[in-house]
Amino acid sequence: MRLELLDAHLPRVESIWRELEARAKPSYFLTWGWMENWLACLPRREMPQLAVLSRGGKTIAACFLGRRRLRRHGLITSRALFVNNTGLDAYDELCLEHNTMLADGGGALAALVEALPPNWDELYVPAADESVFAAIAKAPPPGTRVRIDREVANYHVDLDKVRASSGGYVALLGSSTRAQLRKAQRHAGDVTYEVATDAKQALEIYGEMVALHQRTWRERGQAGAFADPWFDRFHRRLIEQRFSLGELQLLRLRAKDLTLGCLYNFVGAGRVLFYQCGFGTPADKHVRPGYLCHAHAIEHSAKQGHAIYDLLGGDARYKRSLATDETRLVWGRVQRKRLVFSLEDRAREWIRKRRDQQASLAAKSEP
Repeated sequence: MRLELLDAHLPRVESIWRELEARAKPSYFLTWGWMENWLACLPRREMPQLAVLSRGGKTIAACFLGRRRLRRHGLITSRALFVNNTGLDAYDELCLEHNTMLADGGGALAALVEALPPNWDELYVPAADESVFAAIAKAPPPGTRVRIDREVANYHVDLDKVRASSGGYVALLGSSTRAQLRKAQRHAGDVTYEVATDAKQALEIYGEMVALHQRTWRERGQAGAFADPWFDRFHRRLIEQRFSLGELQLLRLRAKDLTLGCLYNFVGAGRVLFYQCGFGTPADKHVRPGYLCHAHAIEHSAKQGHAIYDLLGGDARYKRSLATDETRLVWGRVQRKRLVFSLEDRAREWIRKRRDQQASLAAKSEP
């Protein structure tokens, strides 16, 4: 197996990625549409390299690798690599999910680990499908071990089930959610559902979504994702460059003169990925803008022939209520075996046991 590490702006990077994308059919986050926009928006000093694995002259797999030196607990340093991320929160706030190496077969992550030169300590793969770590965790490459840092639910709607349901999407939901959604529909009255048909309209809906989103988060005492000008520029450029290619959905639901909500979704390989939203605040508390917007988007996506409406990672109650199925996303890393990491694990385990003991004693001392 041969590994090349290429400057991300070399002309052949696009052709390498597009060739693998055509074979692998990944989620939208791993398409050239997303990656080109990411590379175009990143500062030059934060640019990742493209890691390319090939065998017998044929490209097998690729990913972008960010590189950072991390310090934990003031003592532990790590030469860290990040798959399709920079390792900096300021740029990784884009929250790429269904992350992995772009490949048309299994075993790519293990092959990368074995092919990398020995100038790294940890290889991070954030927000990956659980299958990405399944094989490598069972048989880590020599001199390495796998650590899973976090795991969350990934809820989605199977759109084949929606198309097969005589009662449509609503009939697939649990009784409580079904009742809430139908009540919301009655209280909302006549609504207008708008799907952007060109980039100008898409940007107009996007602008209103951002305003609604930011208002909600400011009312909660938080900044909101779009407070960061870089984040906003990234998405405005993405819409300008990619909307006409059918890769994005911008949707808006209105009741009379009030916007109930706007959704911003990505489309690729039969999957519609719900990415961001902004909701109005109707006076009638029974009108649930989120439920109504997603229900319309799900029915629309089913009619468009897509396979999955993906609510992405997170165990929010509304996602659980609106979904028909569930998988898992994991944040994991491959570590080279170093004494300092073993000591870190022992210290963490000691602290955990100490806290458990203190909690147990506190519970016993209560009257």
